[in-house]
Amino acid sequence: MSNLYKEDEELYTVGQFAKKAGVTIRTLRFYDKINLLKPSNYNELGYRLYNKQNFGRLQKILTLKFIGLSLEEIGDIMKYDIDDKDFKKSLNIQKKIIEEKIDHMSNVLKAIDETLIMVQKEDNLNWDKFVNVINLINMDNKWIEQYKNASNLRARINIHEKFSSNKEGWMPWYFTKLDIAKGAKILELGCGDGSLWLKNIEKVHESWNITLTDFSQGMLNDTRNNLEKWENRFNFAVVDAHDLPYSDGSFDIVIANHMLYHLGDLNKALSEVKRVLKTGGQFYASTVGKNHMKEMRDIIAQVDKNLLNMEGFTRTENFQLENGEDILKNWFRDIVINRYEDSLMVTESSALMDYIFSMPGNIKNNFSKEKFNKLEGKMKKIIKEKGSIYINKDTGFFKAIK
Repeated sequence: MSNLYKEDEELYTVGQFAKKAGVTIRTLRFYDKINLLKPSNYNELGYRLYNKQNFGRLQKILTLKFIGLSLEEIGDIMKYDIDDKDFKKSLNIQKKIIEEKIDHMSNVLKAIDETLIMVQKEDNLNWDKFVNVINLINMDNKWIEQYKNASNLRARINIHEKFSSNKEGWMPWYFTKLDIAKGAKILELGCGDGSLWLKNIEKVHESWNITLTDFSQGMLNDTRNNLEKWENRFNFAVVDAHDLPYSDGSFDIVIANHMLYHLGDLNKALSEVKRVLKTGGQFYASTVGKNHMKEMRDIIAQVDKNLLNMEGFTRTENFQLENGEDILKNWFRDIVINRYEDSLMVTESSALMDYIFSMPGNIKNNFSKEKFNKLEGKMKKIIKEKGSIYINKDTGFFKAIK
């Protein structure tokens, strides 16, 4: 934010901005005080000045407030917005949250209607109905969290799609390595947003019976939306990988794409994978190596090396390219590893910041504004001096046989 205004920028005084936006000056001053909406500039006398981008940020604040989020929750969502000019991204976020809120409120309304009918017709009240209403209301935080999960996954995928040196792309490359026969029954665990299939939809054989699963309903909703044109070619289910709801020997292929390290009990999940696979069936499990994104971690360590002890940076240690074979050989045979050669040349600090804050473990809550600015500053300096930030990737998969 500049201290003085630029001559060529159209700016508004706090009174002009308030009138044009239909809010009070008091509201704008309060939002400034709590760091929710800061002026873009100040004039020589120190008075607040707002630009057109501030209208976009204000619109987002008012939309999130309209659907019932507190100012604290709104601040948490917007705290690390790096580029307020990205209106498309902002509007998509708002749309997604509103859609989830509408679904949630519709379910609550349906439960209340059912309870009203029960109260009118029955002499003895069924208190389980009231408990059901309470449980539905308390799901409010869950749908927000599910949205965040899907949004975070997209942030992590985007950086690889935009800045990878290997232009084939992970999903197309991985797909070509899957040895799938005609008529195969396929199960994917942790399908995320369905990118593996969306990126390769023209290669999906009509004879395949494909079941896509995820632990998160929010993720599965994204998968359905992304594959809407081809929905009849897939089965969808919310599934816990620790307890698969399928019969023994149900599938020819099971795929776990960068998800095993997220599991609380990896051996329990692997025993389930083995159980639902047919004899001779194939298990494909992708993951990363210990040096994956090392240069990114080195930059973070310059700001605060203790941040690297957080879950988002250590979680993959549960199942990596270095230890994966030893883990899998307890359950499968003929284990083969395949590595994907790639690196990143990142030219936008905002994309890398989005990636970091999208990682598991709520990393952003452990970043003070000072650390945030310091990290962003280091990235911008490297990009200015070298043209990009080079980051090595170490990604691959294991193929194993039951």
